[in-house]
Amino acid sequence: MHETSTPAAIQAVEPEAIERATVELRDHLPPSPLQYSRAFTAKAGCHVYLKIETVHPTRAFKVRGALNKLARMRPEERASGVITASAGNHGQGVAYAAQAFQVPATVYVPDNANRFKVQAIKRMGSRVVHAGRTYAEAYAEAMRAREASGATFVHAFDDPDVIVGQGTIAVELLEQLPAVDTVIVPVGGGGLISGIAAYLQARRPSTRVVGVEPAGADAMTRSLAAGRPVVLDRVDTMADGLAADAPGDLTFRIVRACVERMITVEESELLRAIRLLFEWEHLLAEPAGAAALAALLHRYAPEPDERVVVILSGANLTEELMLQALKAR
Repeated sequence: MHETSTPAAIQAVEPEAIERATVELRDHLPPSPLQYSRAFTAKAGCHVYLKIETVHPTRAFKVRGALNKLARMRPEERASGVITASAGNHGQGVAYAAQAFQVPATVYVPDNANRFKVQAIKRMGSRVVHAGRTYAEAYAEAMRAREASGATFVHAFDDPDVIVGQGTIAVELLEQLPAVDTVIVPVGGGGLISGIAAYLQARRPSTRVVGVEPAGADAMTRSLAAGRPVVLDRVDTMADGLAADAPGDLTFRIVRACVERMITVEESELLRAIRLLFEWEHLLAEPAGAAALAALLHRYAPEPDERVVVILSGANLTEELMLQALKAR
């Protein structure tokens, strides 16, 4: 899937910018651990490493991009506040960053947003507005509010500063496992995989980056097949963190240039990955956070000596989903 030349899209997320962001973010976040899993190594037939993004204060990787976005803003921009739309994890990241930089923040969420994520956003001092049934509807309302308020909009994925922040994961990976062969990454709008893939293409192009989407929210997969961003008519997945109905324009171009391939997983496979992760490693993951592991266990055929990193992207799950997962076989 790699393009032969470096497209202009990647120039917006240069490796030097990602490396600078890595240093700056360490004032707020320590590097997340990379844990070798003997259990999943035996199960998958390759060397499996878990990049545990669930240790962050917001229990998800999204805080990286939000912190980098606010760090790049000018003081006068911060004074006017920030506004965003989110299914939950990005909203928590923005709320955490807004609290760190003492910036007023408003987060628009769909009516069915994960209540634990919404409560966490409120605890960090941000205003929450419920708007619409889907992320797309909440996003539209947030954009209308931004026009009226003058606040800076912090996009969940299609923003160079946000993508650079997410790419700091790849810097840590190469510090922790320089000889990594493959990284499997969950994909919603594409911000996480764009940051990781752009950095690895620049600094270790032999590393393969594989994206994972739920079968009921496969906008990036369909977009790559069509050669342009595609908007899904319907999104149907329990993985709210991956429930984007379309990739971003920027993230689509980066993924098309830098990502080896895409994989789709079924809902039952997400639940089974959550259960095995809990039973074998005593780690929690929400459906989006377990997507990469589900792909490795059910859809990816590794080489025996392959060193595969699985990104565990988030752990904000409800007790109902956890109970479903514990029954999954």
